[in-house]
Amino acid sequence: MPTSTDLVTDLPADFEVFGQAVDTSMADLKGGTTGQILSKTTNTDMDFTWITNDVGDITAVNVTAPITGGGSSGAVTIGVSAASTSASGVVQLSDSTSTTSSVLASTPTATKSAYDLANAAIAKSLVTTAGDIIYRNATVPARLGIGTAGQVLKVNSGATAPEWGASPSGSMTKITTGTFTTVANTSTTFDGVFTSTYKKYLIVTNNLIASSNPLTIDIQLRAGAVTKAANYYGAITRTGYLGTSTIVAANNAASCQISQGSTTYPTGLTMYFTNVGNSSQKAVFYGNGMSGNDNAATFMGYHQDTADTYTGFILSVASGTISGVVTVYGLEN
Repeated sequence: MPTSTDLVTDLPADFEVFGQAVDTSMADLKGGTTGQILSKTTNTDMDFTWITNDVGDITAVNVTAPITGGGSSGAVTIGVSAASTSASGVVQLSDSTSTTSSVLASTPTATKSAYDLANAAIAKSLVTTAGDIIYRNATVPARLGIGTAGQVLKVNSGATAPEWGASPSGSMTKITTGTFTTVANTSTTFDGVFTSTYKKYLIVTNNLIASSNPLTIDIQLRAGAVTKAANYYGAITRTGYLGTSTIVAANNAASCQISQGSTTYPTGLTMYFTNVGNSSQKAVFYGNGMSGNDNAATFMGYHQDTADTYTGFILSVASGTISGVVTVYGLEN
């Protein structure tokens, strides 16, 4: 190029030198046709060429599940559907071991926790029979099969495990509680309370009220549906609050007296029966209590028959009615 000190006469020569120094490869940049694009031919400097665009234009974005969106014009949005039990898609991870979701996926933490819970659980197959009990032996859970009728649960002799065994002697089992209102007798209330399971019974009366004052209360035994109305022997001693005593005996009588009832004050008695529920011995009964007629009563008696199997008893009055509650307990032999 000319310098600032060149003479005008030097310009033609200067431009000639400049033109000769221009890289002739620049000619590659000439022209080109509509739609062509510039492309590098080689790694040599300025080595370009025009080529036809063969990539093609995007005319539409088509999608299939679980991809959503797409389109053929304008702004195109692409998404992914949530997963379900009927289709694939995106799922969310969860550490929960109790979720019931069908669209959440367990993490390794949740899987490990679920395994630990299952590993520590007691298998359902450990118990096989209704009434089985699960307990822990020296190392693992164990099964104790159901016992037999009348057995009780207790600790074994080594104090290492539970076991079933016979009831301890002297234990008491409630059999029934009977409530009656204004009846002449309790003929069906206490049927079937004596069985072969026990030979001894405790009977406790509560809140016995009579329809007149005083009203004698008697007891009779039952054999099935039959009331035993003869062959009673015994006696009762009633002592009043003034110290006066009255003795009433039963000698081959139809029943035995056990107390006197009152219309105002309730009568409370405790009675014991032995040798009932079997047919080999005479039935014996005895007891004491406080009658509503201001008498302390002590009584005893027995029934002469030995061939009967006694199954229950009756409380009765010769006239009028009684009301109250009586509970029967069986005493172990």
